[in-house]
Amino acid sequence: MTQTLVDFLHSATSGASNRAMADRIGMTHTTLKAQLASDKTPGLTLGQLCRAYGISFGDAAVAAGWVTENELRASSGQLHLASVSDLDISKELLRRVAAGSASTALTEPAAEELINDVLREVEDAREKGRRSDYAVAADDDEDETPGGDNGDDRAGL
Repeated sequence: MTQTLVDFLHSATSGASNRAMADRIGMTHTTLKAQLASDKTPGLTLGQLCRAYGISFGDAAVAAGWVTENELRASSGQLHLASVSDLDISKELLRRVAAGSASTALTEPAAEELINDVLREVEDAREKGRRSDYAVAADDDEDETPGGDNGDDRAGL
């Protein structure tokens, strides 16, 4: 496992020696060599090397045996999705519908029960003089529709 990490680092650094890598992160070459020879290379050291050489920390973690490639792909997809705006997600959903590749859950009409639940919640909120959770969620949205003012007439929702 450790040899895989060592091979990975030497390849990813274009063959840099332990001394060159250690110098680049402000460590002695003997300390780096000992850490790389151990089955427990510190994450801080690996992180410093990745930043110094522009190496993917995820790829280095796979090489170190900390995570599998499947685990990395799964977490990577979740991280990327979390950083995508609601507007971009909506555009992607519409693109899939237009291309005919959307799932039936997306293309089937919303169940009448769901629609009625939403309408009941909105009406209850109006009767109690408050805004519904749907309106509050819309207020939290930071995306702005191009050409719009993000202050649409949803006050009663």
